[in-house]
Amino acid sequence: MKKVRLGGTNVSVSRLCYGTEPFAIKKGPDGAKTQGDKTPEEGGAILAEASQLDVTLWDTSDDYGTHPHVKEGLKRVNRGDIAIADKSNATTYEEGEKAVEFALTDLDTKYIDIMFLHNLPAKPIKRRNACGQEYTSQNLKGRMGALKAFTAAKEKGRVKAVALSTHSNEVLRQALDAPEIDVVCAPLNRHGAYVEDGTLQERLDALKALHNAGKGVYVIKLLSAGRFRDEAEPCIKYALGFNDFIDAWNIGMYDIADVKRNLELFNLILG
Repeated sequence: MKKVRLGGTNVSVSRLCYGTEPFAIKKGPDGAKTQGDKTPEEGGAILAEASQLDVTLWDTSDDYGTHPHVKEGLKRVNRGDIAIADKSNATTYEEGEKAVEFALTDLDTKYIDIMFLHNLPAKPIKRRNACGQEYTSQNLKGRMGALKAFTAAKEKGRVKAVALSTHSNEVLRQALDAPEIDVVCAPLNRHGAYVEDGTLQERLDALKALHNAGKGVYVIKLLSAGRFRDEAEPCIKYALGFNDFIDAWNIGMYDIADVKRNLELFNLILG
């Protein structure tokens, strides 16, 4: 699989991103969720095999429960061949410092390739994370402390690129005016799910503007957290149609069979 550079960063990634959530979190259509039962050893072996197929961007978060799987995967590969994306809900500078330290320690690595401010809303709201814990999710203004901490970690070589993920079109537009943000990540699927504000067309317009501004762009929720799993092929083909301004597509994958099926689609559409 061809690698691309994320925007103006020095981080090169495979265009298919391995979303690790299905290793530890049940996914699928509402009322018929499965998966979520891979041990760290099993997940690590799958990630290592995926790397042999040139899937070298691995996406995790401090609340997915998949740090152990990624850690095991890193033991089986050349670290320099892999790009790790990690996420945190940190808000203050101190919390941001702790988030970076936790990621480095928990993943047993000397650096994180892409460190995300996770799922920023347009306005602060109450949420539950992937572990079911309630917290107040701060907007970009409320996370400037953590952003400064991530930027400081980048200057020290502990982080290679600073990023934000969001379901909000307004936040994507705000990211245009945030020079500290190197990479952005947002949901994109043909049903328009996970668009918190505005329209699907506005989502596409915002992503294209970010790409044109030199920021790395990758998208998530192509299958709406597995809810559209039974229509995976048309959903993935839809998202791949915007390859002129999207660098990578994050798809949650449970096993190596998922990886191979998705690679066939990527090779068919992207060449």
